[in-house]
Amino acid sequence: MRDMMIRYALLLLWLILTACDSNAADALPPTATSIRVVPSTLVPTIDRHIQEIPSVEPEATATPVLSDCLPVDAQSASQQHTVVANVNYSERALVARQNIRYANLANESLPEIILNVEANQWPGAFTIESVRFGRDSLEVAYELTGRRLTVELPQPLEPECALTLDLAFQLNVPVVGQGMNAFKGFFGHSERQLNLGNWLPVVAPHMNGRWITEEASLIGEQTVMDAADWDVTVNVSGASDALQIAGPGEVTHVSPRTWQFVLPSSRDFTLSLSEEFQVISQQATNGVQVDVYAFADAQVTTDSGSIIDSADYALKTASTAVAMFSDLYGAYPYSRMVVVQGDFPDGMEFTGLVFVSGDWFRRFVGSPASYLMLITVHEVAHQWWYAHVGNDQAQYPWLDEALATYSEYVFIEEYYPELRDWWWDFRVNNYTPQGFVDSNVYEFASIRDYINAIYLLGARMMNDLRDDLGTDAFFDILRRYAETGAGKIVTPDLFWSLLTPEQLEATLATRQKYLRVPG
Repeated sequence: MRDMMIRYALLLLWLILTACDSNAADALPPTATSIRVVPSTLVPTIDRHIQEIPSVEPEATATPVLSDCLPVDAQSASQQHTVVANVNYSERALVARQNIRYANLANESLPEIILNVEANQWPGAFTIESVRFGRDSLEVAYELTGRRLTVELPQPLEPECALTLDLAFQLNVPVVGQGMNAFKGFFGHSERQLNLGNWLPVVAPHMNGRWITEEASLIGEQTVMDAADWDVTVNVSGASDALQIAGPGEVTHVSPRTWQFVLPSSRDFTLSLSEEFQVISQQATNGVQVDVYAFADAQVTTDSGSIIDSADYALKTASTAVAMFSDLYGAYPYSRMVVVQGDFPDGMEFTGLVFVSGDWFRRFVGSPASYLMLITVHEVAHQWWYAHVGNDQAQYPWLDEALATYSEYVFIEEYYPELRDWWWDFRVNNYTPQGFVDSNVYEFASIRDYINAIYLLGARMMNDLRDDLGTDAFFDILRRYAETGAGKIVTPDLFWSLLTPEQLEATLATRQKYLRVPG
């Protein structure tokens, strides 16, 4: 409780100090001359930014309190993030202060803490101002190399102990790119939209004695994230009163320019801002509120002159999918689900918020046989296969993508059974997919090859497993997989461990057909 009071006192002080500034993105403190930031590119780099703290003879004073070694509740999130971000919307920039409470749930002492900084993939996007440690806010040495921020601890963090880190940094959000770069538009801006996906540093998962930071690639995703609790306050300047912020969790509109979001047990925290959003909502049959943030061009005019409301269709589809998958895989753990029309290709999943490409809204002509339906359902399914059950998306991408893709077919079976053959041809067979389902993202030369093997052959594998096991047994395994993996980062071993010896025997031919390592 004392840590919480101190943390909120510090945040309140920061709010007071910054509230008077009408241009928050220019409110950075002077940069220390000893700090040099060398942002990485999407290509692996050896450039490093090192902040060294000179050693000083200690004075005869009380030893600073560096960590809180009370027993840690292993059932709670290992990370708690409290963020205050001042966003200058017109400049597409922000400054932020981020307080991270990190609990060591491992069985070993940790001499350093590693954070993953996804925003540092873009040149000039991320500038770190300071890293401070503990209750006494000691400035500590750190090294930022590419997406990996190493913080040297004054003393090791022991098991069942927790510490706090305070980060100050600036973001200049890049323009949504072209070509393959456009697929990363969830962290980027267009003329009408500012997307903040993977914008906040997170402590890297510590697994099997090492910190996990996967190499960046333009193919697939490479994030690996522990579940964390988020409390994010956003102050906005440089925007009109029409500004809307799409964000997950419980949201409080504190004042005309301030929003607070609270999201527990989440892999990430993502926002999208626009002065042109049109928001529609409805409650799913399981009580979850579904919100769609779309643009005016989601009202599609057909050749005959009639108007089709693709945003409304996305809303109904997402609401139906949330309720269906809650029944099938286990309860959706939040009160809200947010769908955002994104100014970049395809879709992207985050916890409690997903993007669906504006192309699919604009090309919708009223038929469920469309990418608008498929991608909306796919991204909603990721709330179970990514957000609920975590995985290493670089090494084992099939654990979330194959299951999310097959969930499209399951949805069609239930609500559009006449489209089952269409789905297999349109989504899978037309691409003649090849490869191994258990490949990692680095084995592919193109996004098409990656999708063919992981998504499409993955869906075929799921369907063949269902034939091997029977429908009831197959979905029982998926539900138990969701229960067992909830809040964790899992590997394929967990999935296959849920099969009995008899079921493993029954699925052997299928596993040998699709997997490089079918064991």
